[in-house]
Amino acid sequence: MAKKAKKAVKKAVKKVVEVLAPPAPKPKASRSSTNVRDHIEKYSGKQRECATIWRVINNNPKYTTDEEILDLIKLKNYSTLLGEVS
Repeated sequence: MAKKAKKAVKKAVKKVVEVLAPPAPKPKASRSSTNVRDHIEKYSGKQRECATIWRVINNNPKYTTDEEILDLIKLKNYSTLLGEVS
């Protein structure tokens, strides 16, 4: 009987600790969008992938954040460029 009560208490304490624990903060992106933009702009004259992405970014104002630019690179399936900027 005492073992059951002890287990019940441990279980209840564990649940309370889980409820009281704050959620873990989300990790921030390692690079800002300006660094990704700078990299793409720098190599746009040398690499065709960068030139294509650079034209799309400049002609479309919706690509302002890092995630949007990376999503565009993934959409175009430029894995080499994705490896360079991430």
